[in-house]
Amino acid sequence: MEASGAPRQGTGWAAFAATMMLVVGTFNVIWGFVALVDDNYFQNDSLLLWSLNSWGAIHIVIGALQLLTSLLIFSGSGAGAVLGIMFAFVSAIGALLAIGAYPIWSVIIIVIDGLVIYALTVYGYAFRTD
Repeated sequence: MEASGAPRQGTGWAAFAATMMLVVGTFNVIWGFVALVDDNYFQNDSLLLWSLNSWGAIHIVIGALQLLTSLLIFSGSGAGAVLGIMFAFVSAIGALLAIGAYPIWSVIIIVIDGLVIYALTVYGYAFRTD
């Protein structure tokens, strides 16, 4: 909050980015567990790289890191914005590499990651208290 009591410019976008990072991280963790538990849920033959089990483990790790990053963004950490951009980028690349196995899901994840990158690039500073 500024001295006038009005919220800082961009807090809405920063909150959006942190919330979307939380949502995407949750989605990635769920996707990873589903890929590990049920091999028949996704099309295994359309993956560009590795096996579905490998992608499941990768998505669990990426999702957990995204969840931690969302907490950093909400706390006003400067590293949170940088990590948020980095993990959104990694998530988007991962979704692009698996687009043959789950095209609609991949496009949704890529769009959300793009919005997170935009919000953190422009307003990643909004929750800083200094």
